[in-house]
Amino acid sequence: MRTITTKIMWAIMLAVLAGLAPVATHAQAETSPDEYRDGGMATIIPEASVKPDFEGKFTMPYEVWCHGNRLVPGEYKVMVKTVGAEKMVTLQREGSNVVLHSHPVAPTSVSDVGHSAVMLRHGPGPSGHTLEGVYVENLKLVLFLDDSGHTSPFDKIFASMTRLPISAMN
Repeated sequence: MRTITTKIMWAIMLAVLAGLAPVATHAQAETSPDEYRDGGMATIIPEASVKPDFEGKFTMPYEVWCHGNRLVPGEYKVMVKTVGAEKMVTLQREGSNVVLHSHPVAPTSVSDVGHSAVMLRHGPGPSGHTLEGVYVENLKLVLFLDDSGHTSPFDKIFASMTRLPISAMN
């Protein structure tokens, strides 16, 4: 009887030890990692190869949010570039860049009235502001960036849109 309990104890101890011991693994070797595209990665735009469709500057009067990026008050440079079939909006301030994918509105649905401007929406909440889009006069396009400023019913009812003029850079 004693030998059976001893064997059971040894079996339990070996099972616990085997469960706690590290398992040897090997990293997966990729021969051509450039062939795989990850949609969750940041887009890197080479500065020299893509000429901007539009460049301008504007002054942000207060803190705003856009796609989870906090934009502090101050002077900003805005650039619109066409990369493939997409319009990319880059906001620059003091050496830092925020690159945003946009959803352009068809040129036929944009009125011909008004100069280039950044569109800010009051919301979400009573003290928040969201950078919702950029209107580019010479492209006749509204580039929507973020629509999170009007997600709650109160923001839809009470929110207002502010246009900040963009002065074109030559």
